[in-house]
Amino acid sequence: MRGGYFSLFFIFLGILFSSRGIAQDKNQKHIDSLLAIIAVSGEDSSKAQLMCDVLYAHSYYKPEEGLKYSMAALELAKKTDWKFGVCQVYYLTGRIYWRLKKFDQALKNHVEALSLAEKNNWNGMKTSVMIAIGQDYADQSNYPEALKYFNKAYEIAYQLGDKDQILELHILISWVCEQQGNYPEKTKYDFSALRYSQEVNDKYSIAICMANISWDYLALGNYELALQYLDSSIVPLKEEHDYINLCETYISMASIHTDHQNFKEALNYFDLALKIGAEIHDMNVLARAYRSKAGLFVLQGNEPEALKNFLSASEILDSTEDNQSKAELYIEIGACYTRLNKFSEAKKYFENAKALSMMIESESISNKYYQSVELLDSATGNWKDAYANYKMSVQLTNKLYNDENTKKIMQTSMQYEYDRKEAAVKAEQEKKDIRQRLLRNSIATGLGGSLLFLVVVYRQRNRISRARKRSDELLLNILPEEVADELKEKGSTEAKQFDEVTVMFTDFKGFTQISEKLTPAELVAEIDTCFKAFDQIITKHNIEKIKTIGDSYMCAGGLPVANRTHASDVLKAALEIQQFMQQHVQERKLEKKEIFEIRIGIHTGPVVAGIVGVKKFAYDIWGDTVNIASRMESSGEAGKINISGSTYELVKDKFKCVHRGKIQAKNKGEIDMYFVE
Repeated sequence: MRGGYFSLFFIFLGILFSSRGIAQDKNQKHIDSLLAIIAVSGEDSSKAQLMCDVLYAHSYYKPEEGLKYSMAALELAKKTDWKFGVCQVYYLTGRIYWRLKKFDQALKNHVEALSLAEKNNWNGMKTSVMIAIGQDYADQSNYPEALKYFNKAYEIAYQLGDKDQILELHILISWVCEQQGNYPEKTKYDFSALRYSQEVNDKYSIAICMANISWDYLALGNYELALQYLDSSIVPLKEEHDYINLCETYISMASIHTDHQNFKEALNYFDLALKIGAEIHDMNVLARAYRSKAGLFVLQGNEPEALKNFLSASEILDSTEDNQSKAELYIEIGACYTRLNKFSEAKKYFENAKALSMMIESESISNKYYQSVELLDSATGNWKDAYANYKMSVQLTNKLYNDENTKKIMQTSMQYEYDRKEAAVKAEQEKKDIRQRLLRNSIATGLGGSLLFLVVVYRQRNRISRARKRSDELLLNILPEEVADELKEKGSTEAKQFDEVTVMFTDFKGFTQISEKLTPAELVAEIDTCFKAFDQIITKHNIEKIKTIGDSYMCAGGLPVANRTHASDVLKAALEIQQFMQQHVQERKLEKKEIFEIRIGIHTGPVVAGIVGVKKFAYDIWGDTVNIASRMESSGEAGKINISGSTYELVKDKFKCVHRGKIQAKNKGEIDMYFVE
């Protein structure tokens, strides 16, 4: 879903429904049976326990009904001097308030429960309550306090060896990291949780983790794999009768289909989620489904229907304390009213959203606010505020979704995929060895046994080859081939000194000023178009891409395998990039669009190259050569290729160059520079 991430909190709590179609009747019958027993029970702790069971059942079904039994259960537990029961009632009452998004009341009850758990040293209960308190704070956007309780709970759960709670905490911390905009850390916890659930071979927890990880692949633009991960979670969720998370999965799949304009598929999944949400009386699911479905109608240009669904979601959330969800929803409603030219209504919702976003201090929500309110300012001719809001949006977008964060997410996910496929290859190899031994023992049975042996070996060899090829391709996306080979053989790599390589930097002139005139989507699309072309050009000339830094592109010739043609290779690539940009600029001028003019700088000299990090691989280069190459770019001119004297000496017989004289370079003094003609 655009701008959203679902939190799967009910991971090991066991929903009581036996099938989706009769979930409502089954749960009501269960509650009715408990109440019938309570009616004929004496005033003792057994009756108090039954009332706790009623509270627990209402955590997932009509939570507002559960509150009717909370006070009676508490009084009975106190009357019978059942101290653990008193703690349990406070905890379950808090969970019901949390389900109703009444976070202050939830926190009040959970703090009472924690006090009793700590006083009596009930460590198992203490971790559960700390997790609940962490969730209370997280849903009020007090993330530092949430993490404090999650970390305390983790320490106790680790000491107790409670694998279920450890796994749940991984998922919750991942969610908090996502809300803070720390997407690389979120991805790390997602894959950590998945590995943990795979180790204990818990299909249900694996399903939860895979549903969460789908959003990491969405961040990388891999929609197919995201859908694959979500789809794989459906059957385990159904088997565990976890209809809350099943609805979340349906909503997520619908949102992905919406983004790809598969509207029929999307509506089908939205309707499934709304149907189940109504059956189980889950207001959270219904609010999310209505809000996400509204996004589908926005894409279709059906603003009245979009507004209808937005307002249905608002009707549910307005009575809650879920300020984060309300802020995001108000922004969307404000944008919808703006598109309908109902500016006074739009302004009202934007003002409410701004007040909430300031309370919860969320950069991601503030970013959405600035993006949307800019539309209202533009529509009403308030150009000064429109520009100021747009500028704030660009700054926050760059901060939240920069190249470095995307790279970290990609590295974590690819490392997991690489490890997984390597493990699969190893398992296949072990199976092959066993089969080969068995076949060798029976080879004497005749020609039929021999033929079978050959067929099995052939098939296994092909499977292993295909799996190894896929894992190699994943690793080669982030490392040069030679470095990847060394890593696979030794498990590590050594930094290498290269006496002579040619480094090229490109940069767009006036990028910051021009970017303020484009929408974020236009800006990203333009950079993506250019950098894709650069990638193709340097690959053709055997040049290694090092990294991109904002609008700057860095590559080098002569590594990871040294060669003598690196200088001319890089200049050939630079000339092709120059030609591409000239054509691209002309095309954008004809379309009357903003243009980016490129500066290119090149220098030749020694560098050290190697891998940064242990698990999150990144191939990089260091040395003064890199700094001087950067100065060649910044000291050049738009549309020109500026090279240093050292590079000129290597290419002067092959390329026409014009001496510029000695030019002052920042922190480097005067350097001989040449324009390549």
